[in-house]
Parts: sequence; structure tokens; C-alpha cells
Amino acid sequence: MKKTTLLSLIALSFLSVGYTQEVKQKTKRLEGIKPENFTPSGMIRCATDEYEELLYSKDPKRMSKEQFEAYIAPYVEQYKNTPANASQSGGIIYIPVVVHVIHNGDAYGTNENITDEQVQSQITVMTQDYRRMAGTPGFNTNAVGADVQIEFVLAKVDPNGNPTNGINRVNLCRDNYNAGSFAEIQDLIDAEVKPQTIWNPTLYMNMWSVNWDGSDLLGYAQFPSNSTSLANTDGVVAGYGFFGSSSLATGNFSPPFDKGRTMTHEVGHFLGLYHTFQGGCAGENNTSGDFCADTPAVASPNGGCSPINSCPTGGNDMIQNYMDYTDDACMNIFTIEQKARITSVMNSMQRRASLKTSTKDQPIPLFANDAELKLERVCTTAGETSCPTGSGPTVKVTIYNRGTSVLTSAVIAYNINGGTSY
Repeated sequence: MKKTTLLSLIALSFLSVGYTQEVKQKTKRLEGIKPENFTPSGMIRCATDEYEELLYSKDPKRMSKEQFEAYIAPYVEQYKNTPANASQSGGIIYIPVVVHVIHNGDAYGTNENITDEQVQSQITVMTQDYRRMAGTPGFNTNAVGADVQIEFVLAKVDPNGNPTNGINRVNLCRDNYNAGSFAEIQDLIDAEVKPQTIWNPTLYMNMWSVNWDGSDLLGYAQFPSNSTSLANTDGVVAGYGFFGSSSLATGNFSPPFDKGRTMTHEVGHFLGLYHTFQGGCAGENNTSGDFCADTPAVASPNGGCSPINSCPTGGNDMIQNYMDYTDDACMNIFTIEQKARITSVMNSMQRRASLKTSTKDQPIPLFANDAELKLERVCTTAGETSCPTGSGPTVKVTIYNRGTSVLTSAVIAYNINGGTSY
């Protein structure tokens, strides 16, 4: 879609709405998180298990774990029998990504309004990790280490067919998304954040960077399911301090989880992987564990980077596996059987298989003169629902140059609710 060119009229209509903030009292340790999902240091490395239980309570038609495993098992066997052809993609799978940076009006690069460079560093880390790239922190020499053959690319086309950098900054006028329990957090995210920002989940992998404000939560993901409901919540979420890598960009990071592995881990769930410590030492039989025989059973989540053998007959814990809870710096492996699961999900599950054929990562022809206009709400005094008497609404208007020529001027025509044009 060609946007209005330079010196042309851009017609706008918008509502004057006041936005209130509801900031609940911060609690250091969230309610509703299972004890096993705390790291030894007390951080909540991942809340995907809790999120899945909440999703299932909202939609009983959603696949249970047992139903998911019964469905995916034949595809995994097919992959193991014909690994050379199992990707069904002719090689590398490229997944278009949109990153929604949720902020409260802070200046670009300040606090939760993280920079483009910090966002891009996260995409780079995930590609290095899923490709097992030599010369990067995502490389390993383990005999069962796998190149998953997935690369992640920031979208180049938005849902309206216009050029984009794949980063969607949205001011929702809320200081943070901390709350008294994880159920309250996910209710806020699912009711307020995702519906207002999500791009078509059959064409984009949606990622959200938000402000947890000291809740100790790093992130969580939505597991794949063939249920057609809950599409408007599909994606992965992380706190802004755990988004991206301090090794690749300057930004707002929270060590030791500052190398981008929170999102590598959550995308693993998004693509069908469980935690390596699933089922504890009973996971050695591979039916109550992570369903990957080449990941040794783990008694409980590991933290830090110290070697350990936590199960009597399981061999040393694979503390380098992205699906454990160890520090970012020591993670560097997906295994052959984890790749089998991911590839099987990408070949068969709704909203995963469609990402393989999405072209939203492909650049489109650019016009010389092509301006994009974005309106951003300005956070008003709590409780204010209308404009002050005798004044117009306060709206931040930003013009982005999506064309190839230098943008020098533009004329903007606007009205309020169909009233007088200015």
C-alpha cells in the first residue's frame, strides 16, 4: 500500500480519550508460581507451565499435554526415519518476527522503551543459538548438538502491506505489569497488551518486551496447539531487562540473564519443547520428562553454571541446554531430538507451519516519497477521560520516512471525531 507522499495531505480521524493507570502494589515474589519454577537464586526463569494451565482453564478445547504428545509423536517418528527430508522446507526456515516494545511514554532508550539495537541483538542471539553458529556463543562441540535450521528475521512488511523495521513501539500508559499474582499479570497482558498490539500470528511470531517492575519474572510463552481459539494471545513475552544481549548492544539489561537466552528458551516452548528437568529424575524413562532421550534427566532446575549430576543414572546434567534454568552465559545447546520435536511442530501445528511460508520477512519495493504517520497516546492525569475545556487533545504525532528520498516536509490535515478539519 503506497502511503501519502511528501507535501500531500494526510487525512486523520481520532478519538479524544483519557487513559488511566492502574498500578498495583509491587510484590517481590509472585503468587501462583510453582516452587520448581524458581531458580536457585529466587528468580522466576519461566512461567510457561503456569501460563498453559491458565490458558487451558479458559479454553478446555485446547490440547492437553497428553493430547499434544499423541498428536506430535508420529511426526517425530517420521522425522527420525527420514531426517534428510523432514524439514519440508528445502533448507533453512525463516520466521518473520515482530517485537512489540510496550512502554509508558519514557524517551527512546530509557527504561522499558529499549532501543532498536537492543531489540536486534535479541534476534541475532536467537539465530546464532538455533543455527549453532560457529564463532558465536551459540556454538557447541557436543556430539548431540544440533543445528535446528531456523533463523529469525525482523518483519519487513507490516499487516497493512507497508514497509516496517519489525519493531512496534506502543505506549499503553501503564507504568508496569507487576501484580499480586501471575494470574493477574497474564490477565493484564492478555486483556490489555496483546489484543491492542498483536500482528497476525499465522504470519508473524509475536514477541513482547514489557516492564515487570521487580516481580522477578523473566518471561513465558504460549505452547503450540491445534485449537483455533486463543490465537490473539499467541507469542512470547519477556521483561525488557532480559531482552537482547549486552554483548551485542548497549541497553537496559539485568545480568546474569543479559545474553538473550530468556527468549531463546521461551521460543523453545513456543516451538514445542519442555524443560529438561520436566518430571525430575523420573524423566529418565522419557515418558514423564521432556520426551528427548538425548537430554539427561535433571532432578530440578539448575542455576549458575556449575557442573552437577543430580540423578543417579542419568549422567551429568546438561546445564548448557537452553531449556534448563542456568545463567545465560553457559547456555549453548539444542539437541538432535529437540530439533526433531521443533521440526515436527513446524511441519504440522497450526500457526507454526504457516510461519514457514510467510513472506513478511521479505523486503518490498520502496517509493521515493513514502511517509508513515503514527499517533501515540500521551498519558494523562489518572482518571481524566476527556480533554480540558477549551483545548484540543494532546497526541504525539511521529512521521517515519519509509521511502528512499530524504523527508523534508509534510502537510497533515486532521479532525476530531469528524469535526472541523485543521
